[in-house]
Amino acid sequence: MSRAWLDGRLVPVERAALALEDPGCAGDGLLETMRAEAGAVVWLDRHLARLGASARALGLADAPDPGALREAVAATTAANPAPALRVRLVVTARPTVAVQTWPVAPADAMEEPAWAAGVRGTWCPDAWIAEHKTLSRAAERAAVRHARAAGADRALLLDAAGRLGEADGANAFVVLGGSVVTAPARGLLPGLTRAALAAILDVREQVLEEEEWRAADEIFLTSAVRGVVPLAAWDGRPAPAGAPGPVARRAIAAWRDLVARGSGAA
Repeated sequence: MSRAWLDGRLVPVERAALALEDPGCAGDGLLETMRAEAGAVVWLDRHLARLGASARALGLADAPDPGALREAVAATTAANPAPALRVRLVVTARPTVAVQTWPVAPADAMEEPAWAAGVRGTWCPDAWIAEHKTLSRAAERAAVRHARAAGADRALLLDAAGRLGEADGANAFVVLGGSVVTAPARGLLPGLTRAALAAILDVREQVLEEEEWRAADEIFLTSAVRGVVPLAAWDGRPAPAGAPGPVARRAIAAWRDLVARGSGAA
């Protein structure tokens, strides 16, 4: 039986529920989505540091200290053993602490290339709140529904002019000729995988106009749990370099190495 952590103890998942008056039910809180390998969460300290910084930025003065959150995560991963896990940590403004896990594919399994559709008006560079991983996910989920209605798996979040920000639940990297480009972390989440790969791949931060990113050789998405997901096509245009292309292959190899070192597996 799968068990989750809720306010200081492990309970069966089906009994883990927020009270209706909990601020989390109104989207007032933060979350971190992490990856665990062999019971060890990759970059746990970095995830907790990001959550702490967001708590301060949003004025969540009563957020639990990192030690208590680390204990909750460790207890939950130990109670749900699997080779690899997706771990979701939620802290609401009450504060309530909840942790849940799901089995995921191992890091050495190749992610299937995804099809993406751009959705205008879903990235707002001046919306600083989007730089924090809050429980308010309505805009992102709406973008996914629009993308799926267009026959795509993933949504590319665009501003009103069609410039590319990020993707649903992931940062986006664009390969143009010999350059790898990602948007600056303005109005989008500064992903931990994004930061790690940016240094390895010599990435340039730049907001790309619509005609620029649409003409890309490759586009790939990055996140803490799924790693690197290459796009096979965007808005019906097949990736000229294939999926995964050569840069995405380098990124996948680098991510696997980062995961192994971050989990203590190597």
